[in-house]
Amino acid sequence: MDFTNIYIVGAILSVSVVAGVIFYRNRKNNLEKFFEQLSMETRQVPKQKKSSFLLLMFRESLLAAKNKSGKTSFNSKLQNPKYLDIQLAQMSYILKDPSKSKDKVIKKSLTLLNHYYVWEKAKISKDKKEVKNKAS
Repeated sequence: MDFTNIYIVGAILSVSVVAGVIFYRNRKNNLEKFFEQLSMETRQVPKQKKSSFLLLMFRESLLAAKNKSGKTSFNSKLQNPKYLDIQLAQMSYILKDPSKSKDKVIKKSLTLLNHYYVWEKAKISKDKKEVKNKAS
């Protein structure tokens, strides 16, 4: 192998590594913003329905991304209390036994819900540390 081939392979590898890092950071930042928005929205939901509501929001966001539909249709659905109650009942049924779900979107939603709980715990601990530091 001559040096030009080595340089070309090295450049391609370095560009792919940089692109991977940029993709990972962008995805992480977008997910964190999404979690922040959801935490603001869940403050209005009763605590016993919080998990069901979060799962519903994750499912609807994944379906909207999959179908490339706008948020206007989901917002109009959220304004209908009967639709919301039925969906929350379905989500609570899924949360009781997640192993029964076979839908890919629900499985991804459950994974996002677990990631959200980890993020929420980390955020709470971070906020407690900041309060301690301010009090000192």
